[in-house]
Amino acid sequence: MNKHLSRFVTICVLILFIGIAHWVTPTEPHYPHTLHVMFSKLFILPIVLAAIWFEIAGAQLAALVISIIYVPHVFMQWGGPFPENVNQLGEVLTIWVVAILSGIFSKIEKGNLRKIAETHEGSLIALVAALDAREHNTRLHSLRVKEYALRLGFEIGLDKKQMQILGQMALLHDIGKIGTPDEILLKPGRLDDREWHLMKEHSQTGRKILLSVPFLKNAAEAVYCHHEWYDGSGYPRGLRGSQIPLEARIFAVVDVFDALSSDRPYRKKWDYQRVEDEIIKASGTHFDPEIVKVFLQISEHQWKIIAKNVSLHAANLTGQEINGQS
Repeated sequence: MNKHLSRFVTICVLILFIGIAHWVTPTEPHYPHTLHVMFSKLFILPIVLAAIWFEIAGAQLAALVISIIYVPHVFMQWGGPFPENVNQLGEVLTIWVVAILSGIFSKIEKGNLRKIAETHEGSLIALVAALDAREHNTRLHSLRVKEYALRLGFEIGLDKKQMQILGQMALLHDIGKIGTPDEILLKPGRLDDREWHLMKEHSQTGRKILLSVPFLKNAAEAVYCHHEWYDGSGYPRGLRGSQIPLEARIFAVVDVFDALSSDRPYRKKWDYQRVEDEIIKASGTHFDPEIVKVFLQISEHQWKIIAKNVSLHAANLTGQEINGQS
């Protein structure tokens, strides 16, 4: 069931249950009357939930439905003592005050959380852009790979938590290279055995860095495995097949896709058909064949749109122009 629909149903069920319980509970003095009053107070619960999930509009809609259920009861009991009549009207007023205030506060709180998230994302993007510029002479490699991975993950059917992990690991996959010396990272020729050993340590370094940040811990394992190959010939542990986290297997395809379809100091970018042929060729060795099948279902035009949007979004987040390749 859709998340919003399930929340809407939850609120409706709560209102219905509380409304029925309030109507059928005896109004005689003492214990039964206490239950009757208690149920009327519980109407606040679905209003608060509606405010949290649907902000002001949701809270007001819940208050309207509750009023339709509650107001007839008020008039049915109108012949009682005057203080009780005033109390009943006060209950209706309280319902609306709670709806308006909780809706406003929920909107403000969500706005603050969004600003904090954007600040975190902007900081991470600035860091990753600097790392990409250091190695690749482009500031958008990791940003594009993140969006490519999220699109592929969506097509595969990842859940919300998996998508979050995938996005984080794709953005931060090379964070471990912050500790790799320039003479190795930027060396134009082939690395010798000692240099290659040091280069491969960036996966472990990246894992350690992410494990030290609470909200990035779930991405740490996928980052550690982002150079594993489907046939077991990758590093650092030589994992194969399903032993490799799904997020890392998805990332592997789009990482190579971006690398081959982007200009680098040592070569020009390949055309899309050549890149596609190379990915097909590596299916079953470097890449998970099932993920390659899904990748091939996404058109070249769609990948280009993603790349263009990344450039615009990155510029907005960092507050400066970032020139990328699309």
